Amino acid sequence: MKARGLILAGLLLTLAACASPPSLRNQPDATPPVLGAFRGDPPVASPEGWARRAPLLREALLDAVYGHPPDLGAATVEAREPLTLPGTEGMVMEQWTVRLGDGSNRRRFHMLVGAPKGAAHAPLIVMELFCSTRSAIEGRPPSVFEETAALPAPCRSHNLDPVLTVILGRRISGPDFDPLAQRGYGVALFYPGEVVPDDPVLAPPALAALQPGVPADKRAGAIAVWADLFSKAYDVLSVDPRFDATKVVAWGHSRHGKASLLAGALDPRFAAVIAHQSGRGGASLSRGVAGETIAQITGSYGFWFTPGFARGVPADIDQHQLIALNAPRPVLLGTGNSDAWSDPAGAFKAAKGADPVYRLLGAPGFGAADLHDFRPADGVVWWSRPLGHGVTTADWTAFLTFLDGKVK
Repeated sequence: MKARGLILAGLLLTLAACASPPSLRNQPDATPPVLGAFRGDPPVASPEGWARRAPLLREALLDAVYGHPPDLGAATVEAREPLTLPGTEGMVMEQWTVRLGDGSNRRRFHMLVGAPKGAAHAPLIVMELFCSTRSAIEGRPPSVFEETAALPAPCRSHNLDPVLTVILGRRISGPDFDPLAQRGYGVALFYPGEVVPDDPVLAPPALAALQPGVPADKRAGAIAVWADLFSKAYDVLSVDPRFDATKVVAWGHSRHGKASLLAGALDPRFAAVIAHQSGRGGASLSRGVAGETIAQITGSYGFWFTPGFARGVPADIDQHQLIALNAPRPVLLGTGNSDAWSDPAGAFKAAKGADPVYRLLGAPGFGAADLHDFRPADGVVWWSRPLGHGVTTADWTAFLTFLDGKVK
């Protein structure tokens, strides 16, 4: 019943978003200017100045929004199991068991890893999923690991999969594997809730266990841990000769779009980032005037953030700085015309606010003229399509168009 209630709430939210399309008219610009003076640090006018500024912004964003990721320990691949799965005929598929740390502090998560047949040095898309890796495969085959208790309520029963698809799009559970193989891309998928569950009851004790001795009001939230898991996945995947370690992409949708943006900001090894409909606490400005507020997101999902985020952010911190910390590496920000809850206009203004850093570093900046202007050659790329929150085949067409020009 709880899962059905969440599905109904999602449907109502989608309908509500359709009634209020996003508009740039009343949205504030990103402040403060990303290259202006910051907490005693003088204005930035050169790449060397940005190298000085970037660590200060990382620390400030972690302090105010996400918390500092705990030390998860070294990542080690414990097992690699070959799998034959429907819909993946163009790929060699494996299930990896990844251990983090040792002794009593060790954690594990599982990845589905697909390499195009005959691949060597292929670009690789690393994806965090809303549901389990099992849900990414048609029929949820039992050969793919799934820890049902750690999943969000709507994901715990395969009976709800068709409903999720109707509400959130055909590709909400995972990509279409064979088109990725045909384009020459590898893919690695995992559900980060194996380490910190995406659940308001289960997450707080998991976060406390990962941060012994850290006061509750200073703890990192789930997004900080999920961002670090992108890096742990990179650690083990980058040594596989089937993949090119210089062409690894962090991909996330919604809450995991927040994590992918943060992963790119913290880890320069990622060649590009796709943050689709990442909303408040992601690409959208904290001081945006549309969609979900900080009070609403922390009221429902406070465990995603450090506790202080619920009280708002300092006047000199906002999400355009997070986007800028990915420069000069390309970022795609995706949205839907009807996804007003995630504040597309606020994300657009944040992308515009990050533009000066890209241009300072000699990269293409953000050139979109409006909310419908797709320019895949930009450094910060804006993508929008009809409908609301979710992942569609049209989204993946845009994602691959973007990546073809960036990492191939």
